[in-house]
Amino acid sequence: MEDINLTIAKITHEIRNPLTLINSSLQLIEATHPEVKDFQFWSQTLEDVEYLNQLLDDLAAYSDSRRFFMCEVDLKDVFHTLDESLQPYILSHKKNFSVHLPAQLPPVFGNPIKLKQAFLNLLKNAFESTGENGCVSLSARKYLDQIIVRVTDDGCGMTPEEMDTLFTPFSSHKADGTGLGLAITQKIIKAHYGSIDVSSSPGRGTVFTVTLPHL
Repeated sequence: MEDINLTIAKITHEIRNPLTLINSSLQLIEATHPEVKDFQFWSQTLEDVEYLNQLLDDLAAYSDSRRFFMCEVDLKDVFHTLDESLQPYILSHKKNFSVHLPAQLPPVFGNPIKLKQAFLNLLKNAFESTGENGCVSLSARKYLDQIIVRVTDDGCGMTPEEMDTLFTPFSSHKADGTGLGLAITQKIIKAHYGSIDVSSSPGRGTVFTVTLPHL
């Protein structure tokens, strides 16, 4: 697995360099010749380049096998930060988001940046599965020696076949998805000695359940 991650990292690096030059050239062309924005496929070309950049970012995150710094983490702080960060998206896309946390929540041992990335991936996935005025909620509670976090949405839901490949790299059921977001999330949760499960049915929404050991 380490050899595979190293190979992916090398390929990602080699592709990113020419792609950066292509992106710079396209920006220069648009700056010096604004009329290109009227060309039939110009905006699609820019979107394709952005998609490739996102794919490379996701590949880099997935193949990163370095051990990251671990410390005592207050999940309530992580969730409140996510709530604040998501507000512009929520308002502009007319979504509804609620956070339900107990007064006291024990800390976990982990990396706050990686945990934020994992839960952000889950929330983005939830929001993208809902339509206008869609509802997404995040809740957390202590159960025995664990923290149980649930991300729930009232979106389109998934079939059993879709759920079978949900955490498989490059398996995406979204037109513009890289198929790496949930694979990265699962990898982060496992690195924190936790687990992630999903329940869903078409037309009835989805629930992701993350379990983490607390201190």
